[in-house]
Amino acid sequence: MNAKKMAIEREYIKISWFLIGAIVVYLVFDKLVITNETGFSSFSDWLVPLIFLFVSVGYNLFKVWLFKSDTELSEEIYKYLKFFEVINLVFFFGYEKLFDLMFVVSLIFLFYLQKVKIGSIKQVIAFLIVSYIFFIFRDFLLKNISIEVLKNLFYTLFYIFWIYNVEKIEVIDKASISELETRTQKMEEQLKDLMESNKAKDIKIKELEKEISNLKEINKRLNVSLGEFFNLQEISKIITQILDTNELLKFVNDVLIGVTGVDKSSILLFNRDKTELYVAYSNLPESDQKESFKQENIEWLKNVALNCENGYRNRINPKECPFLTGRATKSIMYASLATKNDKYGIILLEHVLENIFTEDNLRFLTSIAAQVSIALENSSLYQQMRSMAMVDGLTGAYNRIYLYEVLETEIESSRGRYPISIALFDVDNFKKLNDTYGHLFGDKVLQTIVKVAKEKIRKGDIVARYGGEEFVIVFNHLESSEAYKVVERIRRTIENETIEDNLIQTKVTVSFGIASYPAHADNVKDLIKCADIAMYHAKSSGKNCTVIYDQEMEMKG
Repeated sequence: MNAKKMAIEREYIKISWFLIGAIVVYLVFDKLVITNETGFSSFSDWLVPLIFLFVSVGYNLFKVWLFKSDTELSEEIYKYLKFFEVINLVFFFGYEKLFDLMFVVSLIFLFYLQKVKIGSIKQVIAFLIVSYIFFIFRDFLLKNISIEVLKNLFYTLFYIFWIYNVEKIEVIDKASISELETRTQKMEEQLKDLMESNKAKDIKIKELEKEISNLKEINKRLNVSLGEFFNLQEISKIITQILDTNELLKFVNDVLIGVTGVDKSSILLFNRDKTELYVAYSNLPESDQKESFKQENIEWLKNVALNCENGYRNRINPKECPFLTGRATKSIMYASLATKNDKYGIILLEHVLENIFTEDNLRFLTSIAAQVSIALENSSLYQQMRSMAMVDGLTGAYNRIYLYEVLETEIESSRGRYPISIALFDVDNFKKLNDTYGHLFGDKVLQTIVKVAKEKIRKGDIVARYGGEEFVIVFNHLESSEAYKVVERIRRTIENETIEDNLIQTKVTVSFGIASYPAHADNVKDLIKCADIAMYHAKSSGKNCTVIYDQEMEMKG
């Protein structure tokens, strides 16, 4: 059924509702007002109109549902629908002889149709002509010719004239037809695309069928390696998230033992100058580590790591690998830890069975080794950048930012449970020294006193450059009196140190001010302020001395 007929049918539905309403009004007016047939005896006169109205309403609702859905209607079904509609109308109007009503309704239809411009309406009028001719013929046979018959004859001629001229009327609902044609065109385009897609799929299927044997083989290998690759992906994610080197190596060692099922796993790293390997992490007992991985036993491992070699040996002779002496190891697998920029060491796996390792195992190990190498490189770069960011370039002491960071952290950790002391000091008469010998010699002086201070402090204490020629030493877990003893050793050493640079030789002195947390201050800012006040008093007292802060100093100052 084409779009034009569907548009026409939608307009017929509107006309039908109007027709049903007109008949209801006519019947109610005729039966109740003119003939006054309200008793039970007149029920038979109501029966046919009620049946017609019930059938017409149900039929119209059915058509509303049918033409609103996207179901495609065949021409055959469409013919049956129209046949039923014509029979229903002919029966009712012929039985009731509502020719006058139909004439009025027809005029209204004409007015409506000229406005909405529907397509061919011959089938709407044809049943009226048939009905009128039938009843005119019947009255003629019964010799019941009256003005009513002549009137019906006039109606018939009117409808014949209407049918004859209807082709001249433009009867298309352009909006509805355009919408339906657009939808139909889209559906046709979609169907065409679908057919082309199916055709392409058929071609692709034929191509895939030619490669099915290869795909099966690949699929078989993928299934074997799927668990391994999944583990590798998850492990790689975790490796990239671990910044602490010791934690990283422990994790990798545990994973290698769990995934590969080896008995022993060890990670050995190079020292700074790449001359020796040391055990960074291993599941061997500590005593076995010291005995097995002596430098004279691991020359082969060192060469493998330096040459960035990866491999496995499924039948190992302990004589060839002295580091295996005393252990029941029969197979080993190894992978070097290296990037394009540096070499970091080697991973060594051991197993008590022969012929245990495969190429798949080696591929897994080398993948893990590559991830670990990148992590080690990132860690090294991170430490270098952090060191550059927190160390003074001239003296090698920590900078002011790092000083504040350390003090904040230590005070937060202490919470008053243990003391933290600082010593603020600077070089006496440093401006005169610069003016006399030049700034380059002044830099030499600063480098020397920082070197002396670093040598005299404990492990864990730090020296930081506070600004210019001023420096701060942080003493963790030391009262001010205990810090005083260390500071005095530093001061005397600097006093006796001869600083040389080309032809220049001289000695310098420094003045110290000491303050402690929580005895003198409860925050970083006040702690440094107290040390500064103490150093000022040291300068006022003749320089080259150490003064511990006292609250009375602020009153005197």
